[in-house]
Amino acid sequence: MIIWRGKGLLVVLAFILGNVINAIPFIILQVNTQHNPGFILNGISCTIFIAIINYFLTKKFISDSVRTLVDEKTGERVQIKDNSALFFIRNKYWTWIILVLGVALTIAVSAQLS
Repeated sequence: MIIWRGKGLLVVLAFILGNVINAIPFIILQVNTQHNPGFILNGISCTIFIAIINYFLTKKFISDSVRTLVDEKTGERVQIKDNSALFFIRNKYWTWIILVLGVALTIAVSAQLS
């Protein structure tokens, strides 16, 4: 089950777009990803593509500004900001999580391949 708030699904879109964009050159060049060098290159490049796409989607669609609204009856001011999140983690933090986990998983799995 996917849990998101606001525009949290942009992170999922970044995963999909990053994988598709990364797969195109590997398919065209017919890189062998079954062995260590090709696997590491594929893993690191895919991680970088996903992180870059997530960064730009976050910058483009999620505002850092705070909107202030005034309640007419009480005169109380309420501040509203975009708290878009995926699995309760805000979108802007996913870029760093993707980079760290992607590199760590690529290294861990490639160590088992050799």
